[in-house]
Amino acid sequence: MLAALTGGIHLIAVLAAVVGLLIILMASAPTISVQDLRAINRVYLLTGFALIIAAMAGAVLWLTIGKPAEFYSNNPVFHAKLGLFALLVAVVAYTGLKFRTLEKNLQAPAATSAVPDTDAPIVVSDSVRRLQKTCVPLMIVVPALAWMMARGIGY
Repeated sequence: MLAALTGGIHLIAVLAAVVGLLIILMASAPTISVQDLRAINRVYLLTGFALIIAAMAGAVLWLTIGKPAEFYSNNPVFHAKLGLFALLVAVVAYTGLKFRTLEKNLQAPAATSAVPDTDAPIVVSDSVRRLQKTCVPLMIVVPALAWMMARGIGY
């Protein structure tokens, strides 16, 4: 029962993270408004929270509940999945911090003007947008590796 509950939490957290990443990809553009920037930052926060919950539930499934830890620990497919998941978390954290920096720059008035211009479009760098797009193949490969690993491939 506990394994099913933890597995369900893990799956829901992963699905929430994927939905959050898809929302971020659809909302990001070369130029965005202040409202869009604030909304994207909120989605980044929720996506990060979902990734943390997925990682914690996955660690519980790996180390305490269900199949023995050796089943996962000795599987190179599992290690590939962990590595790609860590890369996904790093990319999300980096791009999320870049968007947070954009919002902080809006809140701190520039030295030349007393009031920041909230109607001006905000330019998102191409490198950040490219990094956001690298999440798509990771969102496809990580679940495929998880499916393979759960079926015993690589063990």
